[in-house]
Amino acid sequence: MTVTTPDDLKAARQRLGWSLRQMARALRLAGTPEKAATRVREMEDGRREISGPVCVAVESFLDGFRPESWRDGDE
Repeated sequence: MTVTTPDDLKAARQRLGWSLRQMARALRLAGTPEKAATRVREMEDGRREISGPVCVAVESFLDGFRPESWRDGDE
């Protein structure tokens, strides 16, 4: 799956079974967990640009990559 649009990003997150906070943590977005999750929501809603590195990271997650010390289910 190629991630280029807000709908692609949301579908990818749902396919991974991740919450907004989990996606934000996997992407290592700065700020509080709530602010980082809000940024993911803004990307999914089309109110914030989805950068190339975010697209590549999410595509990597879909292919099975997980950040070091990642555990599914952690918030």
